[in-house]
Amino acid sequence: MIPAEIQFELKKRKITQSMIADQEKVSPICISKTINRQMISDRLMRAISNAIGQDHRVIFCEYYLRPPKRSTSKN
Repeated sequence: MIPAEIQFELKKRKITQSMIADQEKVSPICISKTINRQMISDRLMRAISNAIGQDHRVIFCEYYLRPPKRSTSKN
């Protein structure tokens, strides 16, 4: 989901970024930065996803659906 879609879904449910920030005890700018992919926080991505009623792996798929990195160390 792109940031505008996330913001639309929050607005549709009458949920503000400040409400999520208060619930998570962070500043509203942290929520904004997480929505706009300027900050990575698993806890905040999950809180935002829960607020709009969707799975965090769908909303922030670029962080959760990557294949695991392979180890390059040779033991």
